Amino acid sequence: MDATDASLRARFDALWARTVGTPGAATWRALDAGYGAADRHYHGWPHVAALLTGHDSVRAHPDFADVDGNAIDLAIAFHDAVYDTARADNEARSADLLRAEAGPASGDARVRAAIAMIHATAAHGPSADPATRLLLDLDLAVLGAPRAVYAAYAAAIRREYAAVPEAAWRLGRAQILDRFLARPRLYQTDLFHDRLEAAARANLAAEAARLRAGPTE
Repeated sequence: MDATDASLRARFDALWARTVGTPGAATWRALDAGYGAADRHYHGWPHVAALLTGHDSVRAHPDFADVDGNAIDLAIAFHDAVYDTARADNEARSADLLRAEAGPASGDARVRAAIAMIHATAAHGPSADPATRLLLDLDLAVLGAPRAVYAAYAAAIRREYAAVPEAAWRLGRAQILDRFLARPRLYQTDLFHDRLEAAARANLAAEAARLRAGPTE
């Protein structure tokens, strides 16, 4: 385990103790079976770490003063724990994993809030809950990243779907991007909208255009 992994593990153990009240070793192993898998080219531990870092960077912002940061971190830790590219119920299964691992604590308000947030990542639709809006924006922050970072993200997603034939991938991925671009807003919080909306739309449009242009070789 390198220093980054050790830091993430220590952070998770502390979070689990605060929110569930039991040792986190067995739950970490359950998470690592997913996030640590060799086929997790994007939806692995670095993705979890990036969302936690992103959350840390805005945690003190006045817009988020009333949200439960621990519930958001718990949702971040589990939101992609189950990620099977051949299935459409990964978010529900990830939420179920949190519920199972939390045991009796799964009925606590904070854990229930995290479970609801994980379910919300399935559609990334509008939410009336401030914590959910922040979580969803953190998850989509990569869309507004600098062009090189976005390109690396898109390439990693393609590797995760390596089993999908190229023509089908180009068509399906472009349709997903189009649905995002058709939304009035990509980001639900004003802070993320102001910081990332324009860049995200440019990134999505450029990728969609490349996909429709076909292979370059």
